[in-house]
Amino acid sequence: MPDSDKFDFDPLLDDDIPDSGNDLFQFEDEPGSKKESLPDDSFDDDITPDEEIIEPEPDFSVQKRSSADFSPDMDALLLTAQSSMIIEAMKLISLHDFKSKNISIFSEAIKGIDLYMKILERNPENFKKLAAILSSDQDCMDVQKITFNLFRNVMGELPESDSQKLKAFGLINDKLKNAYNKSLISSSIVSVKKYYLLSGSLDTMKIENDLINDPAGLKNQINCFIRHINIGRQMIKSGNSEIVKGMKGKELNVFIVKAAQMLVYYFRRTGDTELQMFYTKLHENFKKYFIVR
Repeated sequence: MPDSDKFDFDPLLDDDIPDSGNDLFQFEDEPGSKKESLPDDSFDDDITPDEEIIEPEPDFSVQKRSSADFSPDMDALLLTAQSSMIIEAMKLISLHDFKSKNISIFSEAIKGIDLYMKILERNPENFKKLAAILSSDQDCMDVQKITFNLFRNVMGELPESDSQKLKAFGLINDKLKNAYNKSLISSSIVSVKKYYLLSGSLDTMKIENDLINDPAGLKNQINCFIRHINIGRQMIKSGNSEIVKGMKGKELNVFIVKAAQMLVYYFRRTGDTELQMFYTKLHENFKKYFIVR
């Protein structure tokens, strides 16, 4: 059982799958989705599985309250608790540390930034009152310092207005969500290795065993790979896809190749020809091209 995020398939492309006969670097709609005309660069479009995935979609939102519900003590307590997680998450980002074990840290940090944004958006005056209350809390002050400095790096000036401060927190939120997605990919890098032999070949015996003894668990894992492949493709589109420092996104490309190869085998065995062909084309194109934007 792999116990690290290291992605050490060797060799990468030992196993060939049937050629779809189409070498064009483009993808069709996922079978079962509404048919629409797609541009040539259609690999940028979402793959959205209908089935339930392994990990529930995290709810980063904070329960909405009206300004009448404002309680400085309660909000100060919440912000104090979440700010330490935000600081820890930003340290991990600076270290380029997107290991799967950090998923919960990034998730909690996103919730914390969302709380800052909700308070500011709901009532800027209440936010100012909170800022005064929290002026003695170092983590809270550090969160605002990091947030406003990021805004200055992007916009060339410190945020002055409430709308600028809200935008500043939005910039931090985007960074944290990208880090969270990279940690999700790291978790699937660990998981997909369980279905490959040390030689780099697909472990078809394990898949066959799971099809017989744990079909529901295998289906959940398959759906997780589908979701994370989609996240990875969007990361490539954004140009911020490096998970392991210095690899320039190669590890993400390898994950998509290997996960897609497993999906091809799974859908062939379960008789879903459309999805089999869809992931065959995906596998072929990512196998032939190392994509860097």
